[in-house]
Amino acid sequence: MKNRLVNATTGRWLSGAVLVLALVGCQSAPPVATGPNVEQLQKQAVSAQRMGQYNTALKAYLELLDAQPDNLEYLYQIGQIQAQLGKNDHAITAFQDVLKVQPDHLPAMTSLALLHMARGDNGQARTYLDKAIRLDQKRLYAEDTSIQVQLGESGTQPWHALDERSPLKAYQALGILRDLDADFDGAQALYRLVLTLQPSNAKALNNLGYSYYLAGDLIRAETYLRRATQRQPEFLRAWTNLGLVYVRQGQSERAFQAFRRVMPEADAYNDIGYFVMLEGQLKEAERLFIKAIDASPIYFATAQDNLRAVQQLQLRTRVADSDAVREAVIKARFQSGGFSQSHSLVGH
Repeated sequence: MKNRLVNATTGRWLSGAVLVLALVGCQSAPPVATGPNVEQLQKQAVSAQRMGQYNTALKAYLELLDAQPDNLEYLYQIGQIQAQLGKNDHAITAFQDVLKVQPDHLPAMTSLALLHMARGDNGQARTYLDKAIRLDQKRLYAEDTSIQVQLGESGTQPWHALDERSPLKAYQALGILRDLDADFDGAQALYRLVLTLQPSNAKALNNLGYSYYLAGDLIRAETYLRRATQRQPEFLRAWTNLGLVYVRQGQSERAFQAFRRVMPEADAYNDIGYFVMLEGQLKEAERLFIKAIDASPIYFATAQDNLRAVQQLQLRTRVADSDAVREAVIKARFQSGGFSQSHSLVGH
């Protein structure tokens, strides 16, 4: 009986010792590793991206992607941020990786197209844009078979009305490529399609106005460019394009008022003078260059160079026929590069 009691007591002590050791072990063991707080990281990533803190946003999205490798939205946002940082090769890789998993990802297609356009690879850009728009139109038609036909321009194909899921930048980008191909009716139909959904879209208004400018329809060009500046008064590109319309109309003073919204007085007179010169209005160009020099006589060497150029052209008019002068003006136009970026998808 005594032995049984001792054994029982010993047993209870041993059990208690094991329990104490277990507790001590739990206290001394390292904490179990836990994953990142995904919700907090998402808020941090979105907030940093909106504020333009791209390196911070990129770090957060990379952590999120590491935690959830199959999340394509994180990968897409990484591509967007890389593009913002100017790391276009990394951005292209990210967007291509998205398309490998989801071939019909319209935002990734559109972003790839814009990057290729920025590189001057318009053929590759068109491939992505055509596919993105074709898929979007197919989706729209499947959801609602009623077709909205864009009327009023010859050769315009029917399009289905867009909705909030449509890649608007893709439609505008394809419009820009059509303008570059001198397919102005086709370009204008795409801009109008965007405006049907978003009548106040300043970038679409600017692009439509500039398309009419390229086509030589200055009345419509002025109408839509003025609407763009009214919708977004700080839209510098729209003011510049409106100034170009006034230059083409021979309204130098109105052109000056538009250009002054974008640049200092001396630069405005100089730039208007330059484009007036390209239009062949040499006396008016000379007057404007002189006003540019008067506005900044010490520092504005560019206007002085342009004044000498226009005076040389005027001299040529006395000794050469009009075809030779026109050839000189066209050569100057090509050398200037013109306003090849007067369309707008992003920025001002």
